[in-house]
Amino acid sequence: MVDELESWAAKGRRALKKKGEFFALGPTYLGGPTGLELENRKALVKPPRLILGPTILGTYGFPDFPETPRLRPQKKFYKRPPRDLEDFEMYWLVSERLKTALEEADKEAVVFAQCDVYHISGKPIEPKHYLCDVTREIDAVDEASSTLKIEYHQGIKVYDLSGRSVINLNMESVGSAHIFRLKNTAIVVCDTSVRDACIAAGIKDPELFRDISAY
Repeated sequence: MVDELESWAAKGRRALKKKGEFFALGPTYLGGPTGLELENRKALVKPPRLILGPTILGTYGFPDFPETPRLRPQKKFYKRPPRDLEDFEMYWLVSERLKTALEEADKEAVVFAQCDVYHISGKPIEPKHYLCDVTREIDAVDEASSTLKIEYHQGIKVYDLSGRSVINLNMESVGSAHIFRLKNTAIVVCDTSVRDACIAAGIKDPELFRDISAY
């Protein structure tokens, strides 16, 4: 429930940031779900965890899994094999080539965990996929020059990016980071160097990169 709602921040002000500098990086959700399920859930998901990924706000990374996560598609829900970037229980599931591109662009911002992913036929998917989490978080929104709604949920600030939102970043806060979670949002932001590394690796889906200057 929203405890408090502030008016539009800097509504109508001119956006100061150039287009094409920073992007929201994330799955497209096109083509339906992969139908992947965690086969060894009982061994990996222990209370208080409810899913494989982090369930506490603001915590990122991987616990020490007692065994390698195994992801198999359920025939009932299977639509397609996983692409380069998918969501999986609060983590990303990434291809080997995307893993390499992210590590080359900003290895300090991302962590990976081994997992075994299978085709509907039962054969392992090759090249491999990996679980991925972005562990760097930066409070980088320049509220004065951005156009967005600011809400408070149980005292926690949240930027509502619905509607015609424009996000401008405080470049001093960003510093030398190329990829990071944008604090008070649910998005991961990357710069052109990350996008270029992905394109060079053969990952050319434009839907993965959404310009945050016109979010």
